[in-house]
Amino acid sequence: MKIESFMDDFIGLIKSDDYFSDMKIIKAYPCTAAPARLSRETIALGFEKVDFSSVSVDDNNRVGSISVFADIFVPLKTDNGRACDIFSRLCRCVGRYNVISVSAQRIAVDMNTASYVMKTAFTFNDEIEVV
Repeated sequence: MKIESFMDDFIGLIKSDDYFSDMKIIKAYPCTAAPARLSRETIALGFEKVDFSSVSVDDNNRVGSISVFADIFVPLKTDNGRACDIFSRLCRCVGRYNVISVSAQRIAVDMNTASYVMKTAFTFNDEIEVV
């Protein structure tokens, strides 16, 4: 996997699933003003951790893991169970990668965005290309 295009590819994979067509899929921390209140379900994605090393001494091949967080926001006017549904669908969607771990925290309320938030992370293990 190419690290410089991984996040765009990851977002593209999620957007290609019709299940997510009514949701906003964004890179976390875009260069725009944050909305005061969310009007629709939103998934914010970003790198949580990248850890890789050379396969052996004097070898340019690198292997390691990439962890991606996916914070799921569901407006308060919606059933908070939707966050679990979205998380389950994300798990199915990212199955094409070599997933080594998945984590999810319990759902919390974020009054700044007037939404329920479920913080999740997916960790993948693969050969990593760094240009």
